[in-house]
Amino acid sequence: MENIVLWALSTGFVTGAVWVGIVALRRRARLLSGEDGTLDRMRHRLNRLDDVRQRVEQMEERLDYAERALTARPFAGPPDVDPVRRTS
Repeated sequence: MENIVLWALSTGFVTGAVWVGIVALRRRARLLSGEDGTLDRMRHRLNRLDDVRQRVEQMEERLDYAERALTARPFAGPPDVDPVRRTS
C-alpha cells in the first residue's frame, strides 16, 4: 500500500514539474518575441510618465510664480471693519 502512495505522489510531482517547465518556457518565448505586448505596454507607460513629468514641471512653474507674486508686495492684513451690533 505504501508503494502505491509513493508512486502516486512521485507521479504527481513529476507531472506538475513538467507542466511548470512547459508554462515557463512558453512564457519566456513570448517575452523574447514580444507577442504578449509587453514592449508596447512599456512604451505606453513611458509616454504617460513623460506626460506626468511635464505636468509636474508646469505646476512647479506656477507655484514659483505664485510665491514670487505673494512675496513681491507685503501683506497689509485684513481691512479694518467695524462690525455692526444689533441689539434686540
